[in-house]
Amino acid sequence: MADMAYIFPGQGSQYVGMGRDLYDKYRVAKETFEVADDVVGFELSEVCFDGPEDKLRETRYTQLAILVHSVAAWRVIETRAPEPDFVAGHSVGEYSALVASGSLAFIDALRLVGIRAEAMYEAGVKRPGTMAAILGISDDSLEHLLKEAEKAGTIVAANYNCPGQVVLSGEIAAVEKAAELARDFGAKRAMKLNVSGAFHSPLMAEAQAKLDEALSITTFSDPRVPVISNVTARPVTTKEEIREVLSKQLMSPVLWMQSMQFILNQGVRRFAEIGPGNVLCGLLRRINSDSVCFSCARTEALENFLREVAA
Repeated sequence: MADMAYIFPGQGSQYVGMGRDLYDKYRVAKETFEVADDVVGFELSEVCFDGPEDKLRETRYTQLAILVHSVAAWRVIETRAPEPDFVAGHSVGEYSALVASGSLAFIDALRLVGIRAEAMYEAGVKRPGTMAAILGISDDSLEHLLKEAEKAGTIVAANYNCPGQVVLSGEIAAVEKAAELARDFGAKRAMKLNVSGAFHSPLMAEAQAKLDEALSITTFSDPRVPVISNVTARPVTTKEEIREVLSKQLMSPVLWMQSMQFILNQGVRRFAEIGPGNVLCGLLRRINSDSVCFSCARTEALENFLREVAA
């Protein structure tokens, strides 16, 4: 029976001060932040530790900050905990998962995520879009809501996060219409998200093209641990598959709920969320209340997790 999965957070989990305690306590975490500063060419660590919040929230900084914090935490865990049976990451978190799987070198991940984040930001400027979380809506009602909102422009389901929670993405008028009509279609609540573009939608086509260029010259290895892809909610186990799913990821929905259900169906009941925040642990409780999820965002929680797996 499979035992453990590591899951890595995506955009929205960042907070000012992220990673500072890891940097101060663990040499390997300090080295991870220092390498990141050198590779990206600016003091990313300062943005993580000191903000300001508005800057940290900019896609160009957020995605890199989440990657470096996640990899720093994983490197602390890596030498002291058993290898997981599966890894998965939410949106940009998939790059952290690929580093943890041995498929992607950290330096290459920094380069790719930097290009990805900049391209997504630019795509949001050229083709303005937005996103909204719709809570408590059935699959059937969601389909009807999307059909109605499409009359105002491009809109798609971008993230399937947990039962009854889906994020819509697209042109501003269409997303606003969906948010206005959501209650009429049975939703409990609609929340517009503070994002700089319509991620995981057709509005990201130009960003995906730029990322594809970078992917084509990046070296990948076959992962040591199966990576559950956002695009397919199934394991990818070869470098060719990994390149292919990353090429589709920016314009495809994040099948997070389905990914977690696949892992759960393999018998896994213990998860560690490695990186800032505990958003994924919260989603997991909604997907399967019998599962256990350890947050490894801060040193105290990380050490608690390591004591648990050593027991």
